[in-house]
Amino acid sequence: MKKYLWIFLGTFLLAIGLYFFLIQQDIAAGGVSGLSLVLATIFPKISVGVTNLSLNILVLILGIVVLGFDFAKRSLFASLSLSGCLIIFEKIFPNVILTHDKIINLVFGAIIMSLGLSIIFYQGGSTGGTDLIASILKKLTNLPMHVSLFIADITVVSLSVLVFGIELALYAALTIIIQSIGIDYFIQGFGRKIAIYIISDKYEEINQMLLKKYDKGVTLLQAEGGFSLKEKKVIMTVTAVRNYPIMEEEILKIDENAFIFNYQVSEVLGRGFTIDKN
Repeated sequence: MKKYLWIFLGTFLLAIGLYFFLIQQDIAAGGVSGLSLVLATIFPKISVGVTNLSLNILVLILGIVVLGFDFAKRSLFASLSLSGCLIIFEKIFPNVILTHDKIINLVFGAIIMSLGLSIIFYQGGSTGGTDLIASILKKLTNLPMHVSLFIADITVVSLSVLVFGIELALYAALTIIIQSIGIDYFIQGFGRKIAIYIISDKYEEINQMLLKKYDKGVTLLQAEGGFSLKEKKVIMTVTAVRNYPIMEEEILKIDENAFIFNYQVSEVLGRGFTIDKN
């Protein structure tokens, strides 16, 4: 239930980015949502939300036939939630335009959408749409996934040239680029931690401090000094980014000459992070 609530939050944000920033500006930024906007413009009697729902159902059926039910079912909840949110927004907020500046719309739209998509992907979900279409293309043509994604998006952008003109199509292409960068950033951000390595002659005190005060898992690595050729202990631990400055200060209180280095890791699995300590 918790996972589905997160996926719904992601689809809700995705719908906000689409409806209030892109759809209202006729920016068809690829995928099923972009194609829905193009078709809804050609056939104005059908709303974007209903078109999106119809296309998603069609893609899901095709996905089940080509890829199997187990793969396609991951897209079911998110794609239906997205279509539902779009239909509700169209009913409650018809023709609401927050700003007429297209640059502001595409930037904020792309960022909000990438955040929503990142939440969905991080929870192991899928929105159907472009990624499902790309998976179908990959299955049928043996093309690499990134090529299939590009074909799916560029097809929608090309159609938008015919319907909305070259300028809006260029805005759509720019939105896709920003969204792609945003997804990479947000997904890494959700699981981002810092791995800390400490070399100190007072490793025992530092080790006890990390264990008792911060309740951290600690690993002692065997090392050898390159100059002195003496055996040394290297302390390795992982912590949240926000905790690092305080921990660094505590380490230096114990040994002001400690050699410390760290680097960011995008995801940590295991006890204390994804598995309960008890």
